Amino acid sequence: MTIPPTATPLATNRLTYDDDLFLRTRRVLGVSVVNQTVWRLPVPLEERAVRAVHRGLTEGPLQRVVRPGRLPGARARWSESGIFLPPSIESTPVRDDAVLTWADRQAQAHLDPENGPTWALAAAPTIGGGAVLSFVTSHVVADGGMHVGALQAAVAAAGFRADDADGFVDRRLPREGERIRTGLVADLRDATGQARAVVGGLRKAVRQGPVPPVAAQQSTDRPRPGPRPDDTQPAHPPVVVVDTDAGTWHRTARAAGGTANSLLIAVCTEILLAAGVATPGTPVRVSVPVSLRGSGDLRSNATSGVSIAVDTTVTPAPERAGVVTDLAQVRSAAAAEFRALTSGTRVDALGPLKPLLQMVPDAVAKRAARDATAPLCLASNLGRLPAAFAAPFGTPASGVLMRGVTQGLTRGRLRQMRGGLDSWWSEHDGVATLVVLGLDPERLGEPAQVRAAVETVYARRGLPVRFW
Repeated sequence: MTIPPTATPLATNRLTYDDDLFLRTRRVLGVSVVNQTVWRLPVPLEERAVRAVHRGLTEGPLQRVVRPGRLPGARARWSESGIFLPPSIESTPVRDDAVLTWADRQAQAHLDPENGPTWALAAAPTIGGGAVLSFVTSHVVADGGMHVGALQAAVAAAGFRADDADGFVDRRLPREGERIRTGLVADLRDATGQARAVVGGLRKAVRQGPVPPVAAQQSTDRPRPGPRPDDTQPAHPPVVVVDTDAGTWHRTARAAGGTANSLLIAVCTEILLAAGVATPGTPVRVSVPVSLRGSGDLRSNATSGVSIAVDTTVTPAPERAGVVTDLAQVRSAAAAEFRALTSGTRVDALGPLKPLLQMVPDAVAKRAARDATAPLCLASNLGRLPAAFAAPFGTPASGVLMRGVTQGLTRGRLRQMRGGLDSWWSEHDGVATLVVLGLDPERLGEPAQVRAAVETVYARRGLPVRFW
């Protein structure tokens, strides 16, 4: 979901709290989060074209790595990098029913935000005569908005399209006049500013008081798992990708008094109900990421989020059991949360403490992260994809998958997270694509379980399905 900010943030090459959060996750937990887009293209790809886009990426905003502050309390900073992976251009065709397997392999690219590389580009032909393309970025360096913008800029630089670049072209870091200096004096000023922010934040947190508990089902309601022998084994949460007609999606949403976004929230809630993860009659807490990125905004991460309680009252009609019937309520609740976020009136218990959390040592952060949980339901609406992104070489893709991938996840960590599902929805060229990642090892732990729940929900809504 995107909401234009009221003002463009001042340019900076210091890491934000969110940048630091993803960096700490990688450094202290050994878990890396990456964003991936996969295009299914109906025509072959020329090697020359792939290399041209790759060259554009090497000249864009992803060519940055983290450098630590020189003084205690000074935030780490971004520095330009010349390290990147060469494009992976395979010659062996990928079977049409094996595209997800190929995508999973590409999503394991080793990216290092502290030393480089921070992104990867890969392509392969398909048995059917088309091609697949994968673009992976470290979440430390790029959220969804930066991921899309950097690819658009590379496409424009390669000469395929000149529109929709949105100020990203040839912009690695803030312009010289905007850039924070990186010497000891600058670090001293930053450390002093951060110390003031910590004191002010603590005072605000005390005045604000504790946030009342939420009367809705969420991950923290679920029992904490005990240790198991396979806790250190790698976890491979199942992912299911489904395409449907975008027009049907929008008509279905309007008929129920909602929007494409409120239908997404409802569908994700219904998948949890169909799988037995959520309890009918108890509201489900759904987390919705919100982009605050403005035009030409070069922050690596410029995303906030809101949380919405979705009513799951059981309907008496058997054929409508498990359906979130009141999309108008979902739409109204979401709109209220979005207004509170952008107006600054939303009470954020963590917000005042962010300067302090960014200053704590890794050892403290690691202890604090031991009990961290995931949202029970994450519904990320990426919206209608820009033309230069959905058709990077001019030919519309037959399918576009966008998702987040957690590298290095163990079964023990997955159970500790106590999540339900993560999802990503996007629209391009008349196709609405939903990616669902199952995070409940018992009820959504196998692809067949996730697919069955998705099929049930789409059938109830009258949405045609086409699985990848």
